[in-house]
Amino acid sequence: MVNSNRILIEVAAFTPNAAMAANKAGADRIELCSGFAEGGLSPSAATILWVRENVPLPLHVMVRPRIGDFVHNGIEKEIMLRDIRFCKDSKADGVVIGALTEEGEIDTDFTREIVKAAHPMSVTFHRAFDVCRDLPAELISLIQCGVHRVLTSGGEADCIAGLQKISKLMKQANGRIIILPGGGINPENVSEIIKIKGIKEIHLSGKILVQSKM
Repeated sequence: MVNSNRILIEVAAFTPNAAMAANKAGADRIELCSGFAEGGLSPSAATILWVRENVPLPLHVMVRPRIGDFVHNGIEKEIMLRDIRFCKDSKADGVVIGALTEEGEIDTDFTREIVKAAHPMSVTFHRAFDVCRDLPAELISLIQCGVHRVLTSGGEADCIAGLQKISKLMKQANGRIIILPGGGINPENVSEIIKIKGIKEIHLSGKILVQSKM
């Protein structure tokens, strides 16, 4: 029997080894990225294929072509769409994207194009959402674009600081889009996050300092 009250745990993995460790530790889904220090970038094609072949968990792949802001030019958009098609061909279960306008709003035209290109994969809008000027208005934009979930800390530095805003976004979403809290979640504060009514999924990463063998 499936426990409907169980919280799904998505783990950000920045290497194949991290994805394997997350699977072993009991994660429910992997968000596969590269570029930890840069806040998450697209992983290599070989990395995507290796993790898909060796880790049995649902796999969502970060599609972010560069560091910096989330206002993308035509070349970057074409690269993102090609990456999305590769993810689909590689049997990924979802992609994680973010695209904004210079005014700090969702780039709705491109986001709709992404959702269409990604189908039937799931589409998560990442924490580019948190730098939008008006979170409630942009949540509606994401719903209208057909995005399946939004990763957010409520527009704050971490989920604890954004707890009240996340709760308001949950009420506003009303089941039309999944609110995925992420940012600063750890064993000490996760209980506060999952108290928010309606939360079904959380996003986190486990980090340790690895000493170089050199």
